[in-house]
Amino acid sequence: MFKLLTVFLILMGGLLIGPLIQGHQGMATFTFANYSIMMSFNTFIILEIIFLLLLYIIYWLLAKIFNSKTALGNWLRSKSPRKSAKRLEQAQLLLLEGNYQQAGKLFSQSAKGSNNRTLAYLMAAQAKLDDNQLISANQLLEQAATSCKSKERFAFQLVQIRLQIKNGEFAVARKSIDKLLADKPRNPEVLKLADQIYYEVGDYQSVIDILPIMEKVNIYSESQIEQFRRVAYIKRMQQLTDENVPDALSSWWLSQPKNIRNDKIYQKAITDCFEKLGETKDSQKILAQINRS
Repeated sequence: MFKLLTVFLILMGGLLIGPLIQGHQGMATFTFANYSIMMSFNTFIILEIIFLLLLYIIYWLLAKIFNSKTALGNWLRSKSPRKSAKRLEQAQLLLLEGNYQQAGKLFSQSAKGSNNRTLAYLMAAQAKLDDNQLISANQLLEQAATSCKSKERFAFQLVQIRLQIKNGEFAVARKSIDKLLADKPRNPEVLKLADQIYYEVGDYQSVIDILPIMEKVNIYSESQIEQFRRVAYIKRMQQLTDENVPDALSSWWLSQPKNIRNDKIYQKAITDCFEKLGETKDSQKILAQINRS
């Protein structure tokens, strides 16, 4: 606003000085209803400058009042803590009801007067994510970043990673989740996101590596974990087969736990992989093991 005012004052100053140099001020006439007002052009410019200065002073005073942390300032900005708390409650109810669009809107509004702006913005961003409004979610996440403290950093990173997954930015999300996994290896939400990202990027060995921890912290049921394990192991076998390095496949198979190597489903899958690579000796050994069991 101040820069804009400066530009206008310079332009007005030019209009004021020009006629003075020429020695002819000119006239300005204003007619409204049945009245006419006549004044010199320079007088009109001076009045215009005074008007702009008064307008700026009014703007400056209003900005001071609106941005003040007084009760009046909070009321004018609708930043009353009581209003924010009420909006926050309504937003939480709407979130539980599945109305993500309205919940995100109320979370965002509640942030203006909330005691914890970061939390409100993060909740709003998550609601927008659930509603697949990714641009709005990113904007709210940027607003959360401006007030994010160290104790809120972890929650911020989780929402950020969820947004990266929704945007298909799996390489970036992979770097972020690896760091979180190193810091919080047993956190259920970190493990869930890691599992999702590893599947998306096709890193089935990493999925296999985190499955024992996922099983210990009871993120999923035993049947779900077993389903994830079967998919990950068979996909990993296929990857090693596609690399066409029999020794790598054999070494990997021998490094697996006994319960995996003794499982008939995995034995049949690895036998097929060895046969594709022309390693009939290895496949015959495993087939013999299957027949003995």
